[in-house]
Amino acid sequence: MTRPEPGLSATMAEVRALGWQAMACPMLDITPLAPVAPENFRAALVTSANALPALRDWPRDRLLVAVGAQTATRARQAGFSHVEAADGDARALALFCRTRGITGAHVLLASGEGYGLDLARDLDVQRAEVYSACKRVTLPNEAAAALREQRVEAVLLYSGKTAEAFQEALGAEDVTALSAVRALCLSEAIAARLNPKEWRAVTWPDPLKQLGPVI
Repeated sequence: MTRPEPGLSATMAEVRALGWQAMACPMLDITPLAPVAPENFRAALVTSANALPALRDWPRDRLLVAVGAQTATRARQAGFSHVEAADGDARALALFCRTRGITGAHVLLASGEGYGLDLARDLDVQRAEVYSACKRVTLPNEAAAALREQRVEAVLLYSGKTAEAFQEALGAEDVTALSAVRALCLSEAIAARLNPKEWRAVTWPDPLKQLGPVI
């Protein structure tokens, strides 16, 4: 499980509910930045639950559009009552917003450092960097050992930066071990960052559905 908190614990619980053993292997360190005042914005767009703490001062009935169902659920848990969810990735979010007219300067995209630049231009919205995501340079010892001992069935990848960090942290022995492992990606864009020849399989979307229950 390569995603950081928030999200790691909840996803691990979902994996365990399917009958699998879940191992924490977060590949990013998330640091919140300054919160964003609601000002004259009529809506906020978020591509990650990591952006939600920056909206702590926003009216809870203001429109919030999330990149997927899990982020939408996190927003509702944070008290937002007018939440819409696109289907899976930034491209889906852009299409969702364009078809509903959720564009222009009175819409805020709350994103991580370096994220969302193309999306903000595409929708002509304002963008604020509200968290930083720093790559970890090594795998946790437990995860590295499990990979080398061929005890890993699948690696779940929920962002492009996570996928990059995971690959960059691998040694030669680790890369060889990937031939027995499935890469389960949230989107095709994430899968495109992997070399499919290194993995047993690379699939998308919906990592949990691709993982499936233990039979």
